[in-house]
Amino acid sequence: MKKLFFTVVVALLTFNSQAQNWSNSKKIKGNGNVITKTRSINNFDKVNIGGSFDVNLVAGTEGKITINGEENLLPYLETTVKKGKLKVQFKENANIKTTKRLTVTIPFKSIDAVSLGGSGKVTVHKQLNSNDISFNIGGSGNISASVNSNTVKTSIGGSGSINLKGKSENLKCSIAGSGSVKAYNLNVKTVKASIAGSGNVQTTVTEKIKASIVGSGSVYYKGNPSNIDNKSVGSGDVVDKN
Repeated sequence: MKKLFFTVVVALLTFNSQAQNWSNSKKIKGNGNVITKTRSINNFDKVNIGGSFDVNLVAGTEGKITINGEENLLPYLETTVKKGKLKVQFKENANIKTTKRLTVTIPFKSIDAVSLGGSGKVTVHKQLNSNDISFNIGGSGNISASVNSNTVKTSIGGSGSINLKGKSENLKCSIAGSGSVKAYNLNVKTVKASIAGSGNVQTTVTEKIKASIVGSGSVYYKGNPSNIDNKSVGSGDVVDKN
């Protein structure tokens, strides 16, 4: 329970800090003139997205990404790779307001981590095959992916949602806020869920559920797990949806 409380505090401090930086930043509005640019990047195995735009992760050769958006905004979009992590985000002191959709297309061979900060949308169009895969959201964004893995880890701070399908031995979920992990189409053997707030996990599980819930959050499950360990403080619960 202490760990969940700490997670909530960290999330709140992060959001407050981001809000303060946003209010003090330079405001830039898109001019409506949409262009397409290609940028060269180094190889990567992790992706970190920051902002309110769409990202398509597609099968292909790493090295170039395509950006489709308003001409005067593209210079403020940073695309860097450090220690195998690709970061796509607007410059720290730029308060960007788009009037047309901004889309970034990123070809990749293999990745094992996707992080999203903000209200953007990340869609992975190729199944991810890795022993351990992680998905993280801070904010109200959305990540959708298909996986084939031993362990999938998800973390949400805010109201974001992570949509998963495929198969994995284990699913580990951490939610602080009203976020949701929608994984009825992800077949797993075990689920470990920690929820602080009103968030929820939807899962299809065959063997075990271990849940720790503070607040009104829920773990909804399909399947017939033989072992359910539920520790709840509040109205939260583990609910059979068969």
